[in-house]
Amino acid sequence: GGYLELNKWRYRQWTPALRAAGLPHRRIYDLRHSYATWSLAAGVSLFTLSRRMGTSLAMIDATYGHLAPDAEEQERALLDAYDSSAASMPGTGSVENPI
Repeated sequence: GGYLELNKWRYRQWTPALRAAGLPHRRIYDLRHSYATWSLAAGVSLFTLSRRMGTSLAMIDATYGHLAPDAEEQERALLDAYDSSAASMPGTGSVENPI
């Protein structure tokens, strides 16, 4: 236990790790942007990402919205997948054959 002194950690851990990886200087804060970008590329919604990052949906949309996959296409695929799985469950019907 104890307190983390950011400047010491940056000097002792962060900078040597960047050098060992062959990377140029990066701010620790840049990891936040990497996380957001990778999350959106993986299909995480803007709403979920805003909650995980502890910021507003408007801020996430303004900063990263251009990286988000087309929401309409993604939602259409989700609904199609749901419709396909629901049709095979007992007691349910598809859109074409409702109960």
